Amino acid sequence: MAEIIVPASTSNLGASFDACGLALSLHLCVTVEPLDAGFALALAGELSESVPGDESNLIIQVARMVAERRAKPIKGARLKVESQIPLARGLGSSSSAIIAGISVYEILAGERLSEEEIFSYALCFEEHGDNLAPSLLGGLVVACVVERDDSRSLVTVKRPWPEEIKIVLAVPDFEMETSRMRAALPSAVGMRDVVFNLQRAAMLQAAISEKRFDLLSEALRDRLHQPYRAPLAPGLADVLRLNDEISLHSGLLGVAISGAGSTMIAFAIDNCEQIATEMRRRFEAAGVGCRTLEAMVDNRGRVVR
Repeated sequence: MAEIIVPASTSNLGASFDACGLALSLHLCVTVEPLDAGFALALAGELSESVPGDESNLIIQVARMVAERRAKPIKGARLKVESQIPLARGLGSSSSAIIAGISVYEILAGERLSEEEIFSYALCFEEHGDNLAPSLLGGLVVACVVERDDSRSLVTVKRPWPEEIKIVLAVPDFEMETSRMRAALPSAVGMRDVVFNLQRAAMLQAAISEKRFDLLSEALRDRLHQPYRAPLAPGLADVLRLNDEISLHSGLLGVAISGAGSTMIAFAIDNCEQIATEMRRRFEAAGVGCRTLEAMVDNRGRVVR
């Protein structure tokens, strides 16, 4: 028997659109007990009725695909799958499932894949390297998709996350489909907006490195995705406006849409409870229920025991 633990992730981090992600201390846990044939699933936690409990489950699809690509048949397993990661809320639930599926293959095939191989297979299921990378590696990760011959993989740099910066999540009571939120983005943007984002994406890495936390609210500003996504759901724009009110909320460093939403993420050095209350208040004022969570950064990434 083996256990796989994969962290949630938040991606984009404001201006670092499709380039940067952060692993969070919410986890997908999969217990694997090999069987002679077929898969049996037991689902628990945040996994809703919309998640299939049969062999169409994403974890099993991924494991079988990797086995087929590598011409190494796998027999089957009894999987107990428990998740703390809210579904379709911009917290990398699908990326964690993909990394878990590849890990299931590794356990059943008795094979350890390289990082490049893992990302190459993972990208067959989704394009979000900024979620896949922190789910595997943990911490703050910059990820770039690279093409070599007929395959694609990720080049990544993992960086330490400052212990001083705490995470507050506001998870509203509605889902946001990533494909719909992607479709809301313009097909072309102006050069000034591109430069605006490049400057702030670079500033985020420099601010983290030099512990210039006072620069985070500016580094999280964005012109490529948040202005187009925030109006599509109630409360997002209201919470995002906290970036313009940093001085009014002690301890707050900045806010952003987590991934494609609907979760909003705040970075703080203090007063997390008050910040969570304010984020929740703004969602409720927009007519939306909301739960708030304090999270830590997961620096371990995927663990297989």
